[in-house]
This record gives sequence, structure tokens and C-alpha cells, in this order.
Amino acid sequence: MTQDNRSGRPQGRPPESDSRLSRVEAQLRGPFLLFFVSAVVWLLVASILGLISALQLQGFGGLLNGEAFTFGHVSAAQHNLFIYGWAFNAFFAINLWLTSQLGRFELRNAWLVTLGALVWNVTLTYGVLSIFAGDLNPFSLLEMPRGVGPVLALAFVLAAFWPIVAYARRPTGQSFASQWFIVGASFVFPLTYLLAQLLLLWNPASGVVQAIVHSWFIQNLLLLWVGGSALAAIYYFLPKVLGRNITGYYLATVAFWTFFLFAGWTGSASLLGSPIPLWVQSVGVVGSAMLLIPVIITALNFHGTLSADGGWSRAWNSTTLRFVCFGAVAFTLSGLINALFSFRGYNAVVRFTSFGVGQEQLLTYAFASMVIFGAAYFILPRLTGALWPSAKLVHLHFWATALAVLGSVSASLVVGWQSGNQLAGASGLASANVLFAILFLVGHVAFALNAFGMILKSTAPAAEGRHD
Repeated sequence: MTQDNRSGRPQGRPPESDSRLSRVEAQLRGPFLLFFVSAVVWLLVASILGLISALQLQGFGGLLNGEAFTFGHVSAAQHNLFIYGWAFNAFFAINLWLTSQLGRFELRNAWLVTLGALVWNVTLTYGVLSIFAGDLNPFSLLEMPRGVGPVLALAFVLAAFWPIVAYARRPTGQSFASQWFIVGASFVFPLTYLLAQLLLLWNPASGVVQAIVHSWFIQNLLLLWVGGSALAAIYYFLPKVLGRNITGYYLATVAFWTFFLFAGWTGSASLLGSPIPLWVQSVGVVGSAMLLIPVIITALNFHGTLSADGGWSRAWNSTTLRFVCFGAVAFTLSGLINALFSFRGYNAVVRFTSFGVGQEQLLTYAFASMVIFGAAYFILPRLTGALWPSAKLVHLHFWATALAVLGSVSASLVVGWQSGNQLAGASGLASANVLFAILFLVGHVAFALNAFGMILKSTAPAAEGRHD
């Protein structure tokens, strides 16, 4: 996957719009909106469940009576809906749109994508209802019944195979970093998901091997699929909206290969101090340290581009880039914190505290979800031919979610560090989590009202439109 300059196109900068884009977008419109509406619905449900679980931790155990709504069930359902409902549906849509734009790919089998979307969301609904019914597994993000796994894998192939087709059928030898990350992510997830299902649920491995497999699966899921898809979006929208090349774009190839080489090996760093071989733990530590290579390169690419010619101020005045740049900064911080606290000395302090929750939220929300929001503000006006109904809701969405994630991540990291050092209680964190959950819900409702209002006003796909 190399950058071919024979076409004379600027490095790292997406092609400009032409008359063919409207045809490409028209064919994507139905599947994209189906994925996106599903994502927003699941985000709202996950936000409500998140608020309920925060209230339960605060002592409102009788908020919802019955065994189905115990904290364990509500928390597991919320986690699965946020990742498999919100993040997956959103990245199905965004990845398909990005690769179709960059590769001039016309989707002629939209019914297969639509089928994949329906199967994915119906199966997810069944899996979450099974969690509430008590039919759940003890592994995080694999709680749904084992029969759900193969069906989700099939739905993933139907929904996420098309970016690979779009890349293979691109009209020229030119390729972009966004395409590399999307294709890599689309290959990695189904393989790791099915292998984890096999070794944990269908033919369980013995002893500590289960813990190793599970940590490996979580890192591949969160870093390579969710993180890789979000990086692809940043590599597209940053130069697209700013109208300039990515700084040091020639290094993006190194970032791609090192990211996919080392990210999958970082899982065992979360098992430091557990009864697994020391060399396995050390592999995770080394993998986390080596992951600094793509983190530093992407920081040079993104922050270097923003630092030139007033890029930061221009980004602040663009709704799309305001969210995308928030995510870019969060990815850099996430990589640095992950590397630092993978070393045994620091890890021993924060082990078994809320610190790990803060790290995951920094990656999945502050980074990935904020990038998704930014992409939505760019893409939806093009596909619907409508403007965002309310500028005030846009601002409410940004400030509510930004303040909520900053507060939630900071509280989890700080309380985790303090409790590790002083064995302090976490009652203050539980109280703060209720406030942050309310802010998240307010921001998500504002975004949903705006998005659904735009979709209901939808006319026809537009080759050009108001993005912010």
C-alpha cells in the first residue's frame, strides 16, 4: 500500500468533488442512513442505560425492580450497545462512504449492505435481550450468547466487505492512508472475533489461556477496528476541510504498518501481576511501548497539519473539525497514557482501579465517538440535501459531550491513581458519574434531534452542500 504520485495529486489530500460523486452518494444514501439511524438509536439507549447504571452505583438500586435490571445486566448491555450498536453501525456507514469517495466506487449491490445492516441490528437486539434475561457469558464484550457470534460475523462480512471491494476496484494505482486503515480494520475484526468465540465460548481453552485470548481480542477490537476506522476518518477530513496536505504524509505508511503490527500484542499488558508467564506479560509491555511509533507519527501528521497557517483556529470554526481534532488529540493522549501505564511500576499502582475505565473511555469516546460526530456533520448534509435544523443544538451537543468526556475520563484516571496510591474510596467518583451520564445524555439527545430533523427534511443527495 504505497502512495502513487503519477496522477499528480497532492499527497494525503482527498480528491476534489466532481459530477460523479453525486451518483456514488446516491447509491450509498439508503444503506448509510440505515446504519446511521441505527447507530444513533443505540447511542440513545446506551446513554439511558449508562445513566441508570450510574444511579445504581450511587445507591438507587430500586430504580428498576427485577432481576433483569441488576447493575451487572444493565452495565453489560450498555457496554455492548455502545460498542456493537453505536460504534459499529457508525463506522460501517462512514467507512463505506470514505472508500467509495476515495475510490470512486459505485455500490451496485446495496441490497446486500442493507441485509447486513438488518441482520446485524436484529441479532444485536436479540443478544442484548438475552443479557437482560440472564443468558450471558463472563467475558467483557462477549457477554451475548455464543450463538450470536457467527451471525454477527456473517452480518459484518455483508456490511463491511464493500470497502475492501472499493479499494480493490479503485480506478488508478493511487491509494490513501484512509483506505489502508479501513481495509486493515475490515480484515482484522472478523478473524479475531471468530477466533475469540472459538477459544472462549465454543471450545474453551484451559486455564489462563482464556485470559490471554480475551485481552488479545479486546485490544484488537478497540484499537484495530474502532481505532483504525477513526484514524481513517481523521486522515480524510483533516486535509479535506482545511484544503491542505497532511504534514509529513510520507510517514503515514510507517504509522499504518506499525499500528497494525504492534496494537494486537498490547493486550497482555492488562494482565500484569496475574498468574500468566512473565514473558507473555513482557510481550504486552513491549507492544505498548512500540505502539508509541504510530502514535508519534500520527501526532506529527495531525498536529503538524493543524499548526500551520492558523489551522487550529480554522478547525475551531468548523463543526466537523472541532469534533475531529478533539478526537485526534484524545488519540495522542490515549497512546501516551497506555504506553506509560503498561510499565510494571506504574501499572501496579492503578491495577484494579477505575483507571482502566478511564483509558477505555478516552479511546472509545473522546477519540472514536467524537470523530464519528465530526464525520456525521460533514456527510449528512451531502446525502440528505438539507441543512442542520438548529445551530444551538450543534453547540449544545459539542459542549455537553466534550465536558462530559473530559470530566468522566479525568475523574476515572485521577481517582484510579489516588486509590492505587492511598487506597482511597471511590464514592466521589460514583457521584460525579451521575452528572457526567446526564451530560452525555443531553448531548446525545441534542445530536439525535438535529440528525433526525435533517433526515426528515431530506430531499435528494447533493454533490455539494453545507457541511457545518
